[in-house]
Amino acid sequence: MTIHSLEQTRQRLARLAMGVVLVASMTWPVVAREPGPPGKPGTTWNAPHHGTRQTTPPRAAQPKRAEPIRRGMQARPDPRYRPAANFAELQAIAGEVARASGRKINWKLRHGENPGPLVRIRGTLADCTITIHPLAAQKLPANTWAFLFGHEFAHLTEQLGVHSETNPEVELKADIAGARYAMAAGFRLDAFLGWVLTEPNKETSSHGSLHRRVDSIAKRFGIRQEAIRAQAQLYSRYRARH
Repeated sequence: MTIHSLEQTRQRLARLAMGVVLVASMTWPVVAREPGPPGKPGTTWNAPHHGTRQTTPPRAAQPKRAEPIRRGMQARPDPRYRPAANFAELQAIAGEVARASGRKINWKLRHGENPGPLVRIRGTLADCTITIHPLAAQKLPANTWAFLFGHEFAHLTEQLGVHSETNPEVELKADIAGARYAMAAGFRLDAFLGWVLTEPNKETSSHGSLHRRVDSIAKRFGIRQEAIRAQAQLYSRYRARH
């Protein structure tokens, strides 16, 4: 074979090889990967078959964590029965009830004297002080304090006067308004009324009968007496164990 013939053969082989590569490139899509950030999937696309960019499916969305339970109270034993953990929790409860009233109240909380009243408020919406009995602060259920604070705030927000100028009708109005505030803040009225039933049924000319007030409040909010008695029994059992 001549040199000329060898050169022609080499050219034909080269053209044949080029055709094979071209056919292969048109038949099989090449998958390439674009580098992504460390630890994250990259982006893939097909080439050169149709040149369409495709993004890898995103990771499944992780479920959102549940919203923190209000002020972490329920992380401890049931606040319907247990005492407030400390003075800071009492302040937090008062703050929540004050906000739930929908009024701007500038308030302070402090311990009172022993002996002395269970709870009392003095001042105006612009500057008031709530005084609580130091021993009661350690013993009364956290839930109960919400309604006591609500009652005291209602004396100011509803312009119901101070305790020395009040009567049973006015006190009931403060009970009802204050209960609305505490309930709006997420506290349990049935548990509060149950707690009241476990206390001695005191009666005074200014506040009337404690247990009759429970009946009136329950009727106003449509709470059945059986539910209140059930809460009273639960609290009595809790107190007996502690």
